[in-house]
Amino acid sequence: MVTAVLLALILLIAYIYHLSTRKFDYWKKKNVPYEKPTPFFGNYGKHILTKEYLGWTVQKLCKKFPNEPYFGAFFGTEPVLIPQDPEIIKLILTKDYTYFSGREVSDYYHKEVLTQNLFFSSGDRWKVMRQNLSPIFSISKMKNMFHLIEKCSRMLSDLIEKELEKSDIIEVTDVMTRYTMDCICSLSFGVDTNTMSDATDNPFRIMGELIFAGSRYRAFKASARLIWPGIFYGIGMKNFPPEIARFFNKLVIGIFNERQNKPSPRNDFVDIILAMKTNGRLCFTGDSIKGDKKVEMVLDDELVVATVVGLFAAGFETSATTLSLGLYELAKNEEAQDKAIEEIDAYLERTDGKITYECINELPYVEACMEETIRLYPVLSVVNREVTEDYTLPSGVKLEKGLRVHLPIYHLNHNPEFFEDPETYRPERLYGEEKARVRPYTFMPFGDGPRICIGLRLAKMQVIPGFITVLRKYRVALAPGTPRTLDLEPKVLVTCPIGGVKLRFIRRDGK
Repeated sequence: MVTAVLLALILLIAYIYHLSTRKFDYWKKKNVPYEKPTPFFGNYGKHILTKEYLGWTVQKLCKKFPNEPYFGAFFGTEPVLIPQDPEIIKLILTKDYTYFSGREVSDYYHKEVLTQNLFFSSGDRWKVMRQNLSPIFSISKMKNMFHLIEKCSRMLSDLIEKELEKSDIIEVTDVMTRYTMDCICSLSFGVDTNTMSDATDNPFRIMGELIFAGSRYRAFKASARLIWPGIFYGIGMKNFPPEIARFFNKLVIGIFNERQNKPSPRNDFVDIILAMKTNGRLCFTGDSIKGDKKVEMVLDDELVVATVVGLFAAGFETSATTLSLGLYELAKNEEAQDKAIEEIDAYLERTDGKITYECINELPYVEACMEETIRLYPVLSVVNREVTEDYTLPSGVKLEKGLRVHLPIYHLNHNPEFFEDPETYRPERLYGEEKARVRPYTFMPFGDGPRICIGLRLAKMQVIPGFITVLRKYRVALAPGTPRTLDLEPKVLVTCPIGGVKLRFIRRDGK
């Protein structure tokens, strides 16, 4: 009996081992250079086990193939193409993007409410959603709604003053999250979250923490979904907690009722949906990804909720992180901080102290500070793509539908071949004539090609006024105990520091 059990166990282990390694000759068959994988984890073991930030894992792989335009790797058991040559990246993101329109495991987007939004979509579905959502972020729309950002910046100033009554040391990640959360909800949904006036048990804060929860369990689930989506969903697992969808569904219904199911003069996302309901059309209509036909997409309650959550999550987290890390780098670099303050002071003198929409165009050095922050700490250290239709690289290597592509954004941004002294914070490299010399597709702060970030203008509208609000009154310095080099969190999708960022705020003379 014992012998039979042991034999069965050995056979089971052998079978599982076979399943975990059966694709490991994928790149060898194609004569593509690749890093030898380990069973189950491939080349991403440290990241999958939440021991290393994803950007560093992929950077180490890239450094092993410094002269290759692309190479192969394995994310868990699955083959991944990692392109390093900007010309290959250009093909993927722009010239031939229709072959790479997927965000990874695209066939499973419908398995959860929250993965039905624009970020996770591909093909015709992505194209139609993009066309219908883009008007929300037009220049005229953003300009007309900038007064809401200006209001939030005044509330941010009050919040900082309130925090300084307790201590001159502020955890800026928390403060900036509360600011950007108010901004995005006000602009997109006409909702005051009150996160800057009352953060205690604030439901929007709770939802934000649930979406980006940095636990090992959530990280393992996210990796399992990407590596084995069929098994993941087959056993009933979900990546996002169901209470997120329930909360935002209730929120949307409340907004609809408040507006009496009719569009308001705000013309925000909710109004686009209400306009469709008013006209009796419950669908998005647009062009197919290849532009050869018209496509209609049913707009059901789950898609509305997914889009609301997508706008909320992308709108607050990325801008808050950029702001907090930007202030952290300025705290370490007094000369850059001096230049930013000088430019801000000159701008405010021209506007009689008021923050206006034009700030996003009239403060080029502050914008360079923002972009240099994103270069050092890209929001997504690796941008995922999926081959949605068989494609052949210029070298003749065929990529089959379903293959994953990992664009090594962190490595590109930190590659001395593209950026001299890449670990140094130097905004001048992204300012004026020097910025014009940056090689295309080596620095993409908001992505590139047709899938460039839909909210890039909104991001600037939050980040630049945030910098103005802080630096018009204060200088920032590292707080005691704040390290000069940050450890980055391996357990979440976006780049963020472990433990937040604490800075000392020093009131400027006469301010």
